[in-house]
Amino acid sequence: MTFRNVLFIGVDQMRSDVAGPEKTVPALTPHLDRLHAESARFTRAYSPCPLCSPARASIFTGDYAFRHGMGTNCDMYHSLSTELADPSRLLHHPLLDAGYRCGFIGKWHVGTTLGPGAFGFEGMDLAGYGNVTRSRGFLDYLKRNGLDYTVEPTTYFNPDEQTMAAGRWHGPVESTPSYYLTEETIGLLSEFKASGAPFFATVQYWDPHQPHLVADAFHGITDRSTLSPWYNFADDLMSKPRRVKRERDDFYRLHPRTENDLIEYIGQYCDHMAMLDAQIGRLLAWLDESGLSEDTLVVFTSDHGDMTGAHGGLIDKGLLYEEAIRVPLLFRHHSVRPGPRDILATNMDIMPTLLSGLGIEYGERHGRDLTAALKDPATRVREALLIEYHGLRFLYSQRALLSEDGWKFIFTPGDEDELYDLNADPDELDNRIDDPAAKAVLDRMRDLMIAETARQEDPLRDCVAKFNGRWRTGSGQFDATAAYLKT
Repeated sequence: MTFRNVLFIGVDQMRSDVAGPEKTVPALTPHLDRLHAESARFTRAYSPCPLCSPARASIFTGDYAFRHGMGTNCDMYHSLSTELADPSRLLHHPLLDAGYRCGFIGKWHVGTTLGPGAFGFEGMDLAGYGNVTRSRGFLDYLKRNGLDYTVEPTTYFNPDEQTMAAGRWHGPVESTPSYYLTEETIGLLSEFKASGAPFFATVQYWDPHQPHLVADAFHGITDRSTLSPWYNFADDLMSKPRRVKRERDDFYRLHPRTENDLIEYIGQYCDHMAMLDAQIGRLLAWLDESGLSEDTLVVFTSDHGDMTGAHGGLIDKGLLYEEAIRVPLLFRHHSVRPGPRDILATNMDIMPTLLSGLGIEYGERHGRDLTAALKDPATRVREALLIEYHGLRFLYSQRALLSEDGWKFIFTPGDEDELYDLNADPDELDNRIDDPAAKAVLDRMRDLMIAETARQEDPLRDCVAKFNGRWRTGSGQFDATAAYLKT
């Protein structure tokens, strides 16, 4: 790769199957479709943790949450950590040291009181989740341009907590946060270009995270008659951990229950994606018009995915199923051959790959350098990928392990484990944890998880290793849990 600058476009809670060749819904995303076609795209890319703060901290440090310390969202009442354990591990620091200007626009969510400006980023400086609509910059932008809007809630997840799922953004698209972020990014890039210095700039959109507040121009733009329910919508969750059904029924009480409910919710998500796509299109068009495309590597990903009513109406993220953990991962530059890279990867690999491509040292990280795979699509960078989860509304540790040959094992201490053959069962409906015919695979996947948690120095490694040889399938695992707790 031969590039001078980096534009990293990040989005929030985008599924891997709503744009590009892997698209399974008729979302109107022509600009993202084009970006997919022009990029090296990792078709088996995953989030290291299906939750905002842990995933974002992993992206920018190259470390798992059990190292960077942000295991849950930084601004929730039970946060494991409100700030990064060691901010010096943020991987833009080597870029700053090498003379790069580093810019940040949008959602940070990697610290409750310290925003990106505290670590040398130029641009927008919103700590925590951000609440951009209340920020001085956004309010000044609206006033300066004579813009206004109102929000009309239309759908709730939980009426008791007034947790909004979707609504109408009554106002021009220019009044939306995504339009504002695009304007701010173009302004920052213009400043960087004028300075002549090399740059690393990232815009982190809040979209398409719910609530799906879609501007009038995009509301209903997705033809609902072209939508179908997810194949696994009929999942009764009986083979899943008990917590999955309880969270759906107790918290997301107004989750989609009928096929019509589901189709409308998918439509709202696709409308949101269409609105976001238009802004990404504006940004990429400006990059071409400015002449920066020639020397700028464009990277695109999401922090994690979104369940969007899959598996019987599951909503949001915080689950280790493909809908929530699989993400788009794209690298575009004229020196990179476009096309699929059908290997295990994670958005935690982004910063190590960028730094390696620029010839900048960065030290040991959990994330891998994907440069070899960008050069040769057949090159693997890992044989297995570990994914962690530590809870959202309550603390709850899980681990998933994916193998290069398409198997997936989910370890849930104190509850049901899961084993899926993603090649034969991509919708994860057939939990083969009790299948005698899959015992050899199960043993191999457990051994792989033991080895991987030990290699990564995962604090759960002792728990994982304790169960080795005493693991039971199905409800028998509770016996193993009890035995472990007595030791």
